[in-house]
Amino acid sequence: MKTECMVTKKTVLELLARCLIYSLIVILIDFVLIFAIQGGLNQITESLSFVILLEGGIGLTVGGAVASYSPLSVKISEVLFHSKPWTAERLKEAERQARTWIVTGIILIFAALLLSAVGTA
Repeated sequence: MKTECMVTKKTVLELLARCLIYSLIVILIDFVLIFAIQGGLNQITESLSFVILLEGGIGLTVGGAVASYSPLSVKISEVLFHSKPWTAERLKEAERQARTWIVTGIILIFAALLLSAVGTA
């Protein structure tokens, strides 16, 4: 029981670390692009927080879509597009990808809200 709890904590911490790194990469790319376009640090907070908020929403939407990718829709794609059959491994992989998208989206939304609050202060 104790090792099972430790494995779960380790998995959650790895997920959070991975998603935080993804979020920081997205924020850094956004910052560089917006800074190159606008040229000043004074106007950058509004644009950056808006773009990060949009990207966080996109991450949540994509994560939800991946998570709800049901076996029925996969069966339809198997018949129409002759794709690989649905297996438990593919389901677990889809859930893993969905978690990554959703947590990264949540981190981006919190970062946008924090940046917006700091920018107005």
